[in-house]
Amino acid sequence: MNQNRLNLHNSLLAIGVLKLLLVFAFFASFIIVDPSAANAQDADNCTGINLLTQLEQEDPLAYRQVVAQADQVINSKSIFWKIEKEGIEPSYLFGTMHLSDPQISTLSEDVKAALALSDTVVVESVDALDPQKAQAAMAQLAHLAFLTEGTLRDRVSDDLEDELKTAIELRGIPMNLADRMQPWVVATTVALPICEIQRKQSGELVLDSVLAKHAEENGLNLLGLETIEEQLTAVASLPESYHVSALEETLVSGSLANDMVHTMKDIYKQGNTGIIFPLMRTVMPKAGSGEGAAQFQEALIEKRNVTMAERVAPILEKGKAFVAVGALHLPDESGLVKLLREQGYTVTSLR
Repeated sequence: MNQNRLNLHNSLLAIGVLKLLLVFAFFASFIIVDPSAANAQDADNCTGINLLTQLEQEDPLAYRQVVAQADQVINSKSIFWKIEKEGIEPSYLFGTMHLSDPQISTLSEDVKAALALSDTVVVESVDALDPQKAQAAMAQLAHLAFLTEGTLRDRVSDDLEDELKTAIELRGIPMNLADRMQPWVVATTVALPICEIQRKQSGELVLDSVLAKHAEENGLNLLGLETIEEQLTAVASLPESYHVSALEETLVSGSLANDMVHTMKDIYKQGNTGIIFPLMRTVMPKAGSGEGAAQFQEALIEKRNVTMAERVAPILEKGKAFVAVGALHLPDESGLVKLLREQGYTVTSLR
């Protein structure tokens, strides 16, 4: 990496950037900001640098180490799997990114073929994909989304107040409203590139919503594995200091946010999710370490994997299900691929 960019990456605490990666791309299927109410003003085009490609060009040794570490992550070379058990019609497991970018949200031919063989589509949360239902749930769960004392600006460094106001208002949220929101809500909102809000304003759907719409239009059963309350509670369960750091670091990250999103999209399209954490630990050494990062992975990935595996079991027993969840729920020792194999299924990579 060039020295200026390397210094920028290493100078950030980077926990917030890791949160940006996980929440924005692979976790947050719920909609924090109602896109019909937002009024994005900035013509953000979401372009960025592929950090993995840059690392390969500028530090080949570090790149080889990242690849070697990724090779140790089991079940991480595929985002699309076939699930089989004797006497049951096959089902499918598909890892998604929660983006409306057509590069991600356009269904591939192999996914369409699997859907044509399915009777049921399963997503993380059905209601979370509906903006009106998500906003209604947010209103009912105000204790998770809004501060009970003090303001957001009380919690953010004084020298970042201007950046906070600018980022919030560019996303169509009045600052006096944001000032009453929990730091995690604002951090997740600011992590969303403006072009994503603009696409949603124009009616484009995230990949998960495309799959749900396909189910509804083709008369398939549509089921969810979690409630919005469970998803929001998982995020809100992390320490407030963690979310404040995430917000502050996102505010000062500059082009790094777009670089991260661009890199994650390329990695996702290649189907090699195991490289994500080794890459983060290399370009941002503090991102994958520390108590906060461990709590984040446990609360938002590992515990939810166990819940998803338990709840999808009776659905898979009926066969012909198409299960679509964030791609980071699939790999590693705690991932859904391994958990389903432990339930007696044969799970085979398709892509």
